[in-house]
Amino acid sequence: MNSQMNSQELVPLGKVLKVHGIKGKVKIAPFGETLETLEQGRTVYYRDPGKGWRPLVIEKVQKQPRFLIVSFKGIFNRDQAEFLRGRRIYLPATQLPVLEEGEYYHYQLIGLRVIDVNGKIIGRLAEILSTGSNDVYVVKGGNQEILIPAIEDVIKEVNLGENTMVVDLPEGLVE
Repeated sequence: MNSQMNSQELVPLGKVLKVHGIKGKVKIAPFGETLETLEQGRTVYYRDPGKGWRPLVIEKVQKQPRFLIVSFKGIFNRDQAEFLRGRRIYLPATQLPVLEEGEYYHYQLIGLRVIDVNGKIIGRLAEILSTGSNDVYVVKGGNQEILIPAIEDVIKEVNLGENTMVVDLPEGLVE
């Protein structure tokens, strides 16, 4: 991959939390549903300041309930893996599985302008929290932060072309 690669073409998959054990494995907190894209032999990328995008080839993935334990080719011990601590791991967007109509990847939703069904601007979708039963959208606008349940009754429309999400907020959620 070109070291001058446009980051818009890459999707963040997760963040390396720490080194795991003594054989160069790392513990990764995955971002949303991109978990299934990490598999043996797949090339992922990280940003190396001053050197641009650098590839890593996955050797083995152990899936845990909320984390992944990953080993990469060429990284054999704790000291070699330490440089990955705190770094985000990326995958080219073209390698993500195609979703069904009405489904979106988290990276597509972050930054959308959120408006209510009456056209009032609420803010921008800043973060997505995975709660187990349904995601919760963290929308920031002005001096407030609103938590919006990502359920069909509330999320009425997502328009990626217009960079908007229309919501019908439950009574009492916003003043």
